[in-house]
Amino acid sequence: MSILKYMNIRESGRRLPARLTAVLLCALITAGCGAAATEDAAGTGASGQKTAGKSADTSAQTSEASADEAEPELVDPVGTVLRYENVSFRDISRVTSWQGVVCPETTEYAYESQRPFGNYGALPGDSVSVGDLLFYGEADSSADEIEEIEDENASMLEEHTAYCADMTADIAKAKKEEFEAAQDYQDMCADAPDEDSPWYAGWAKAVMPAERQAKQTKAAREKLEQALKENREQFDLKYAYNEKRIARLEAEKQSSNVNSTVDGFVVASAFHLPGDEVPEGTSIVAVGDPTKKVIMCEYVSKNIVNKAVDLYAIIDGERFEVQYELMEPDEYRRKKQKDGDVYTKFHIADPGDKVKLGEYAVVVIVEEMKTNVLCVPRGAVSKDERGSYVYMYDNGESVYTPVQTGIFDTGFIEITSGLKEGDPVVYDAPYTVGTKTITLERGEVGTNFSTDGYLFYPSAEWLTNPAKNGTCYLNELLVNRYELVEEGQLLARLEVVADDIEIARIKRKIDRQNARIADLNAKKKETYNKDELESLDRSIRDRNRAIASLNKQLEKLTRYSGMVDIVSPVKGIITDITYRKAGELLNTKERLVQISRDDSSYVIVEDKGAMLSYGDVAEVVAKNGSATRGESAEGRVVSLNSWGLSGAMRLGYTLVKVPQEDMIRMTEAGGASNDNGYWSRSRFGVSLIS
Repeated sequence: MSILKYMNIRESGRRLPARLTAVLLCALITAGCGAAATEDAAGTGASGQKTAGKSADTSAQTSEASADEAEPELVDPVGTVLRYENVSFRDISRVTSWQGVVCPETTEYAYESQRPFGNYGALPGDSVSVGDLLFYGEADSSADEIEEIEDENASMLEEHTAYCADMTADIAKAKKEEFEAAQDYQDMCADAPDEDSPWYAGWAKAVMPAERQAKQTKAAREKLEQALKENREQFDLKYAYNEKRIARLEAEKQSSNVNSTVDGFVVASAFHLPGDEVPEGTSIVAVGDPTKKVIMCEYVSKNIVNKAVDLYAIIDGERFEVQYELMEPDEYRRKKQKDGDVYTKFHIADPGDKVKLGEYAVVVIVEEMKTNVLCVPRGAVSKDERGSYVYMYDNGESVYTPVQTGIFDTGFIEITSGLKEGDPVVYDAPYTVGTKTITLERGEVGTNFSTDGYLFYPSAEWLTNPAKNGTCYLNELLVNRYELVEEGQLLARLEVVADDIEIARIKRKIDRQNARIADLNAKKKETYNKDELESLDRSIRDRNRAIASLNKQLEKLTRYSGMVDIVSPVKGIITDITYRKAGELLNTKERLVQISRDDSSYVIVEDKGAMLSYGDVAEVVAKNGSATRGESAEGRVVSLNSWGLSGAMRLGYTLVKVPQEDMIRMTEAGGASNDNGYWSRSRFGVSLIS
């Protein structure tokens, strides 16, 4: 067998370590043999590397061998060609990029204090203007509290008027006693003898009890009047305080309404149900302004942006200028603790309105840039314990060469010392440079998304038993679950048996108060005393207050009596009904029928990976079990990508809005029985179109 050719590798005049040499030799041995090649002792093989010459003995042996037994000569192994790149001047920059999604500028809304949720005034996809109602708080608790205060006022007023009536009578009696005692004392004083009369001492002794009685009756009268005055003042203060409480609760009922502060579209809701207790500051609805577009991407610190020499975004292959929205460290820590993931907002300059909501974007941050500097491919530079180095190509040999490096990008690295322009550097590139050219064309890049979706109503209202007094029974329930109903349609009928005894008792109280007012008015005609007239007027006012409160109680007791109809407030779908049967007792505020507006339906899909974005178009196909029904329609994603929302609203679900006429067509397709309402068939296939 011929002598194996080998590669002579120098390291600045020294051979490479034995381990590396062994690896190279093994590579040559396993490369295989080719056809014989004629080569003199000083020749160069096909690899272009220097090789050792053949010995004379080997040549002699070869010439003596027969043709059949001739030993084939090994040629240079395939794949041992040294590739190299010349050091050249280039522009180089250090760049980082951040993936994001184009979203509308979004404002989230929450209650200012903890309160039970009422319902939505606008749903995802709805257009809203400044001042439009987004959602409101449950008003039942405030209404109940107002009624309790009004009842307290009525009871307090009844007690106060009775007290005033008794005190007025006692004061009148005390005044009479005071007048009589004073008259007796004055009469005795009129009969007083001269001081030098022998009867003076006896008179003086006899008049002292009369004087004391006059003073005592006066003090008693003043004490009663003071007590009445204090009671009236306390009553007025307490009554006025309760009136203020009622006014405050009425204002709170209004303040529980949360209205939009921007024009735009509802892009997310948190899916609360009426009565859910919502903590203070928990976002419930988000409104996006599609005229103001932003990129939401993973968190980028202000230090990175402040050091950047250039900042822009690439959207659909085009560059757009962006502006970083600063987030202070305290705000970052707060959001990190509250939401977990924190995202950064970049505002897009898009005067031509080219950018579409939901588009994929890349934010590019150029951290450092240098022009016209010496560069080599990054893969040509290695490191050992002595620092960075390359192998220079020297007449077929690889020469270890230390270098100093600077900045680098994805392809090249700056050389600050150790090389000069044009130096060949060994670089085993994974590709070869060809001459083929292609034309850059615009196309589409997307992600396949297909899953099952289900019919969903984010807003529903329970119609409850309105009778708070008397005994209430369910007379009949006239609808089924999933039934489509019209506005004003009769849903249920109740029978309320009023508390006749309590009604009669209140009416007697009203009659007594009216009789006392008549008496007081008669007394006003008999006196000209200013103080007494004022006292009579106050008594009349208090009794009129008592009558007003009693009339309110009477109205509550008689508001629902006999047969009571429960009708639908809107055109909608019955999504739930009571378990009660006809003839069963009903509690106050017991739920009877749950209804949702028929145009408030969505197809909801799970999207934990945030693949769908606001504005995306999807194909929605009606399904029945595992068999596709075939009816389909286009729907639009009306939920914002989770990157653009706070943690409280990142639910992992996306809403797709299908036009109402298409939804009816799909759910009624197939001519199946509609006994339980067409909305009960609620499974869909959802596939992303764009």
